[in-house]
Amino acid sequence: MAILQALEYIQYTESGGKSVLVHTDSRITLQLLQKQKKHTRLTEQIKTKVIAMEQYKWRVQFSWIKAHAGHRGNEMADQLAKEAANKKNIEECYTKIPKSAVLCEFKEQSIQQWQTEWERSLKIAITKSLFPKIEDRLKLRLNAAPDFTAIVTGHGNIKSYLYKYKIIDNPSALAKKVIKEWTTFYSIAHCWSRKG
Repeated sequence: MAILQALEYIQYTESGGKSVLVHTDSRITLQLLQKQKKHTRLTEQIKTKVIAMEQYKWRVQFSWIKAHAGHRGNEMADQLAKEAANKKNIEECYTKIPKSAVLCEFKEQSIQQWQTEWERSLKIAITKSLFPKIEDRLKLRLNAAPDFTAIVTGHGNIKSYLYKYKIIDNPSALAKKVIKEWTTFYSIAHCWSRKG
């Protein structure tokens, strides 16, 4: 923001020459100004301002300086920034919200809404019991293979599901052992006990 404000001030200042060297301690801003593929609203505004100034024969250059290293202009800028931060009744000069903040807020609201709908739903009892919190589930990296999906959702080639839709006649048919109902949880427990 300071770079843009400085360029706007300089552009309309009466001076003998039309050459300006802008010093900044923001290495990331300088890197973003040089990159063609990565764009932020602020760096695009700075680039647009430089192009406009160059059309009026201005020569604009940028230089990085180390912060808090005794550079007079940089120290003055830091002091002014501190004073502005401590003032309670200061006129805002930048009222735009960064895109990253908007996306973060949108993501949080989406997860909260998803969680509310998740808790209200009566149809996803098995999946809900495995993943009660959406936020925790989103942190996991899961390979959604068909077998995994069948176990987590209770849909697919599971005897209770096949019986529910009248694909098989008996949900408990096993060769030597009669099971009350072959469910997802029984599948997990049965496979686990055979593994051990």
